[in-house]
Amino acid sequence: MTQDRLSQDEIFQALCRLADESGGKAGSHDFFRAVHRQALRGMGLSNDATIAETGETGVLRYVQSVMTRKGRPDFVIFDVGANVGTYSRAALDACGQARVYAFEPSAVAFRSLAAVAAERPDRLSVFNIGFSDHRAIASLHAADAGSALGSLYARRIAPSGDAFPASETVRLERIDDFCDANGIDRIDFLKIDVEGHEIAVLNGAADRLRRGCIDIIQFEFGGCNIDSRSFLRDFIRILDGYSLCRILKDGLYQLTSFSDLDEIFSYQNFLAIRQ
Repeated sequence: MTQDRLSQDEIFQALCRLADESGGKAGSHDFFRAVHRQALRGMGLSNDATIAETGETGVLRYVQSVMTRKGRPDFVIFDVGANVGTYSRAALDACGQARVYAFEPSAVAFRSLAAVAAERPDRLSVFNIGFSDHRAIASLHAADAGSALGSLYARRIAPSGDAFPASETVRLERIDDFCDANGIDRIDFLKIDVEGHEIAVLNGAADRLRRGCIDIIQFEFGGCNIDSRSFLRDFIRILDGYSLCRILKDGLYQLTSFSDLDEIFSYQNFLAIRQ
């Protein structure tokens, strides 16, 4: 740290003094709101970038190392909400012998996902379904069919406030039912990116969660969870027996305590590791 740069502690103390002097006043509200947004960026939130930039490829390397230590190099990965296959391709590259099962309910996105599977048929199996806590036929809402932002919830489009239109009709299954039907007892790594429907997906895997048959889970949390009315505390409740970490650019930050202040509806990814 050069002498002409303030340390993190000095910056923090200066902010504390400013809050004491000017906090809670209309004239300083916009300033502290801007500081808040930058603080969220500093915590690794709202980092909606490529999986290499978000730290997700680092997670794949971590999972590979864990499974290698356990003597399970040919472990099972579920990519739930695979869209066009970008993550599945990264998983195949990072996890040399892993078997990847990728699931995408959008027929439009699935065509691209199937093309990825055609390149790696020995290790990638793809399915044109989504997951929930019950079997159903549902509407997928998106500004454009096949969008990575497709959601089972009619999300509002900023700034107009109009809802995403229903772009496709899709089929939903339960993870437990799918695994039972296909002879899959254990999911070593479960990645979920379903735009707010994560809790329902986990509830559909309740039997395997209860039996300790899912080792590591990655899930997204953010603005979509406002639409689904789901909270971080819901994940903590369902994932009892797991340690919860925020995925950062350079590694993992474990959440050792929880309060209402942790309910931050800004894009972020978590990793839950079974203890």
